[in-house]
Parts: sequence; C-alpha cells; structure tokens
Amino acid sequence: MKVDDKGRLAIPVQFRKQLREGSYVSVSQDNVLAIYPPDLWAALGVQLQSPLPGPDQRALARTLYSLSDAFEPDGQGRISLAPEQRRLAGIETPSSVVVIGAGPRVEIWPEDRWDSYSADAQGRFTEFADRVIQGH
Repeated sequence: MKVDDKGRLAIPVQFRKQLREGSYVSVSQDNVLAIYPPDLWAALGVQLQSPLPGPDQRALARTLYSLSDAFEPDGQGRISLAPEQRRLAGIETPSSVVVIGAGPRVEIWPEDRWDSYSADAQGRFTEFADRVIQGH
C-alpha cells in the first residue's frame, strides 16, 4: 500500500468493512498506527477511566487521545494520516506501508519495519505460541 504526498492511505476493502463509523486511527504498541473499531475504542476508554488515574494511565490516555483522529475514508477509501501520527510511526510521504489485521484492530506499519518484524516473529512462532497459549 502507498501513502501519498498528502499523507493519504487507501484502506483495503476487507478492512473497510470491519472498520465502520466510530472507528479511530491512533498510535499503538511497537510504534505503529492502529485503527480501532468503535467497540474496541470504547473498551479502551473504559480502561482509561478512573476517578484518580495513576501516572501511567494519564500518560497513556493523553498520548492515545491526542494522537487520534476519526476514521473517515473519502470516496476512494482513503484516510489521511496526521503528520504527528506518521512521524511517530516512521511513515514518510510518499512511502510504502503494510496494512495488517491484528485481531479486532488494523495496524499500519512502515513496509521495511514490518518485513523485519514479521521475519523475526515468524521464525519464533513456536516460542511465542508456547508462552502465550498455556497448556496447548
């Protein structure tokens, strides 16, 4: 996928169906961008609410919300990635990115970082599965 000179990215059709009105684009772990569908965005909001939030909770909420934008594809299925979002994720304009499904959200990775990460993760699949899926 390509991010054009204006920071626009065409979201693949299969993900557009999953990401309906009320979705948000923001930062995620591993310095990538993620598109959070409405139910996941709401669940994150609940996790971040507290009458007296601690410093980690405040920092996470401030970062997540200050770098979020509503997911609003144009007529060609493109979204605009904000300059600060692109800077934090290392996405240049123009450049190539990889758009992947990651459970309930969709992630946007700079292509070279995804290639490196993916090769390492695939090579360690059994190790990860043994640690994450206890007893299987």
